[in-house]
Amino acid sequence: MNGAGVFPDPESMAFQLHLLLFRRFLLALFLVLLSACAAPAEPTPAPPTTTAAIAPQPAFEPITTPTPQPPPEAATLILWTTEQGAALDLLHDLVAQFGEQNNVTITVVPISASHLRVDLIAAELANDPLPGLIWASQNTLAELYADGQLQPIGAASGAGDFIQALVSGATAEGKLWGAPLTAQAALLLLYNRDLVSEPPATTDELIVQSRTVANPEQYGLAAGWLEARWLLTWLNGFGGAPTNASGARPTLDTPEMVSALNLLRELAVAAPPDQRSYAAGREWFASGAVAFAIDGDWALEGENPITATINLGIAPLPQVPATGRRAAPALEGAYLMFSRFLADENREHAHALVNFLTQPDIQVQIGRTLHRLPALRVTLAAPTITADPMLAAAAAQADAAIGLPPTPALRCALQAIEGELPTVLDGETPPEEAAQAMQQAAETCATR
Repeated sequence: MNGAGVFPDPESMAFQLHLLLFRRFLLALFLVLLSACAAPAEPTPAPPTTTAAIAPQPAFEPITTPTPQPPPEAATLILWTTEQGAALDLLHDLVAQFGEQNNVTITVVPISASHLRVDLIAAELANDPLPGLIWASQNTLAELYADGQLQPIGAASGAGDFIQALVSGATAEGKLWGAPLTAQAALLLLYNRDLVSEPPATTDELIVQSRTVANPEQYGLAAGWLEARWLLTWLNGFGGAPTNASGARPTLDTPEMVSALNLLRELAVAAPPDQRSYAAGREWFASGAVAFAIDGDWALEGENPITATINLGIAPLPQVPATGRRAAPALEGAYLMFSRFLADENREHAHALVNFLTQPDIQVQIGRTLHRLPALRVTLAAPTITADPMLAAAAAQADAAIGLPPTPALRCALQAIEGELPTVLDGETPPEEAAQAMQQAAETCATR
């Protein structure tokens, strides 16, 4: 047998056909082996399920939970607070409710506001338990910030759901050093209904009405003439502020300040004789001898409220015709702060407490119980707020209120203002010169 019958001729058609089929077999085998070694394909995602809409909630740091997580381990936090009475009782109830829902134990420790800074230092030196959280006023926040006792909650830009004045009152270095909970210390326009039928809508009307009290033994307007807080309302009405937006630099030598000082002098013409101190002005108004008073919400509370002595009317502060702006006051507030002793592992619990306390229903509950404005702007229209004359008047001017940043420049600006007010009211110093002197004094103070 020769080889011609076993091996086809390479040039023959049959040989070429066999070779082509053999190559296709090898290619198919390669593809099968390759697909067996490749990673399994991603499954086609299921269409999203429809869920009920959830209203956005305020948060200072986003915390995402894409999948259910096991319950967190029990945590313990210490909260110092300067609140007293009904506010302290409510705080106990709220943190107990939060703790039960979140497996967190929060120990509330009442502390005197005047002693808090010293007590904090003493506790650290004595190795006593230290607070991770502090609930206190804006003034305490400013002091603790200056002492380096706080850590920031988050960026101030993330707090747009709150009254802006309260955000400004806790903002420094672009960071938020306290979560706003309530607003308070608002100045309001109080009037004696036996002497005034309708409150003035503008400062021009206030000047006219306060000077036309019929009885010569009665007077037009009581206020804290020598205190910076009262002047800030008029400064705000003219579009000015005691510091720049960051709170880092005093801004007192301005046309707005000159206009505010001129208005102050026009209004003071209707003051009772020799009425300079706030306490004296309050006594005059409570006696029924003064038509109007610019006083704080605190005057309507406590053991001897003005409402017990006169037929009281309450209104927002008037607008300034030259600018169309409301002469809204400075607002202070209560804040939840993170102390520098708050451990990293407890920050998530602390943020959860902030979110709990700033839910709309909790905010309304706080405002109703404490007779304060809630910090969350959307709650200012709640029926329990608008039905209360004092809270309704405070809410009407809340968006225009001025903030008091916790910075040295702000403190220096307030001191400089009060240093010049007596001579301005006495006519010894022209407003232009007073504004310059205020600026110089504030800058000197801020650079010490």
